[in-house]
Amino acid sequence: MQQKYTSIDLWYALVVENSQDKWLIENMYAALAQEPPHILSVVAERTCNLQCKHCIFQAETSSDKMSHCSDLDVVVLHIAQQMPEGACLVHEGRIFRPQHLAWLLAVRKARPDIKIGMIDNGSYLVHDRSLHTSGFAFDWLDISLDGPEQIHNLQRGNAKSYAQAMRGIAEAQTYLQPNGRVHSLFTVTKLNYASILATENALPHQVGEWHVTTLTPARPKIALFALNQHEFNIAWQQIVAANTLRPIHFRIYVAEDIAKLAQVVGKARFCSAVEQAIVAPGAIQFVLEGVEVTFYPQSVSPTETFVIDADATYRAPYAIAFTLTELQRGTSRFGQNVRPYTNAQIHSGSSFRVLYQNGVQNWQMHFGVQALVKEKHIFSSILA
Repeated sequence: MQQKYTSIDLWYALVVENSQDKWLIENMYAALAQEPPHILSVVAERTCNLQCKHCIFQAETSSDKMSHCSDLDVVVLHIAQQMPEGACLVHEGRIFRPQHLAWLLAVRKARPDIKIGMIDNGSYLVHDRSLHTSGFAFDWLDISLDGPEQIHNLQRGNAKSYAQAMRGIAEAQTYLQPNGRVHSLFTVTKLNYASILATENALPHQVGEWHVTTLTPARPKIALFALNQHEFNIAWQQIVAANTLRPIHFRIYVAEDIAKLAQVVGKARFCSAVEQAIVAPGAIQFVLEGVEVTFYPQSVSPTETFVIDADATYRAPYAIAFTLTELQRGTSRFGQNVRPYTNAQIHSGSSFRVLYQNGVQNWQMHFGVQALVKEKHIFSSILA
């Protein structure tokens, strides 16, 4: 029987092993189309109580009326019912509102096997009464903390954001299932790269998993906060030190940061680690200086999560860098064509698998192959 390869197996052959077999690219995307995500991400609200310096979202007004008009509640439930067994639903924010409980409760009732979590800044507690009254409980909450108080508030652009996040973590267990978990995400930027150890010291004991990631420069304004090599070197030293105190899950989504990582640890050590990498759905995992590193190549990113935007539309990765107005118009405020970021409007008769397969085809055509070329170039320059 012929061995069946996954998309990340073929990605590894193309990028890490530097295969020149062009047929592998078509085979990679054919395999990707048969690997539907196990994560359903719902961007339930486009406005936020903060506008953080590193945030991929732009400042927007509330999308609540648009969600209502496009039957977001119905669409989320419809897609959730088609998700694979053991799937996960993520409330991606930007903030929680009581009206989101309608589809959260509906999904919980229809698919009790689906784990439901939320990424938040602690502001969910504004609606604590609605959560208590509803009886709904999350399986996990991820409350971001981007530094000790002064640094976190600076990055978040709000003098009260640290207190809000700490309270959100401290009281999270009240809004979780009995075996629910609390996670925290630290996004490394020019503002906080030297504060990783201090943040480890400040993390409340309730935090079970600590995730650290580099900034994704999806917009020119936030790209200003991406690390240069010197800053990355310091950040890595702090990650290694902090990892001895608390396990860190270090996630990288940007290929250029792989080059920076190789530079700081040395080519030989990096090559050895990558040669022993474990392939996982949409990612490779390896260990460097005791730190678990996961790299998510953009070329195959559709398999990570299925994104339902606030207007009940299936959108491509990184579409959230544009406002709903820009996406619906098809051009950004700078005149960029953003139509390829919209895969399809979802309705009550939509097929999850068909939508996803069309989304993969769209990604390959407009973004994936271009990202693959960059990934091949960066890895070949390191591994040569």
